[in-house]
Amino acid sequence: MEPDETINPVKERETVTRWLNIKEQPSTGTNYQFNYIDIIKEGIATKSVNYFLKHTNLTKKQLGKLIHVSTRTLQRNDPGKKLDINSSERLLQLARLFYKGEEIFGSTDRFGKWLESPNLALGNKKPIDFLETSLGSELVMDELLRIDFGVFS
Repeated sequence: MEPDETINPVKERETVTRWLNIKEQPSTGTNYQFNYIDIIKEGIATKSVNYFLKHTNLTKKQLGKLIHVSTRTLQRNDPGKKLDINSSERLLQLARLFYKGEEIFGSTDRFGKWLESPNLALGNKKPIDFLETSLGSELVMDELLRIDFGVFS
């Protein structure tokens, strides 16, 4: 996802780090995404999954599938154990997407219903079905941005 002028980077970073229970780090420059890269490289703790779930309508099984970690592993892992770089990136990307979705739809419930509803612009498939891959997540974010701009495709 590329930076977009419709996203308030400070508010997004504060929300995402709160939802993942990550200590917000001082900004490493003018591009707020540098902070995200640092967080991803360090790895996000397994306990962040439970914090994030509180801000979504997802189940642990669904989220595990989206970040490529089995539910059993999520349950078995020590809460402080770090997710690998790929799962950390997926979790952070999902938190950013959910932030934007909640901002556009005004509530987690309304955004959750949109994720579960077939979308004409996405080949009449449910947006949630695209969230297992980075490219799919980008397509869903692009659709959210179109909705934000009032362009329904």
